Amino acid sequence: MQIELPKETSKKVEDASKVLGLEKKDIINRALLLYLDNLQKYLELKKELKEWDSLSDEAILNFERKQ
Repeated sequence: MQIELPKETSKKVEDASKVLGLEKKDIINRALLLYLDNLQKYLELKKELKEWDSLSDEAILNFERKQ
């Protein structure tokens, strides 16, 4: 698969490649994997917060019923 990067992004990848001594494709692959890992963690957190919110709503309803 080939993806065309915007000029500014391509320049940043090239600069990082020179500084780190890595090939551009390795920089892009690592960055993409890091991004996807962070995205997965974000989605898991969002799901957990939704579950906590649902439990909170249930607890409030139960509390109100007991009053």
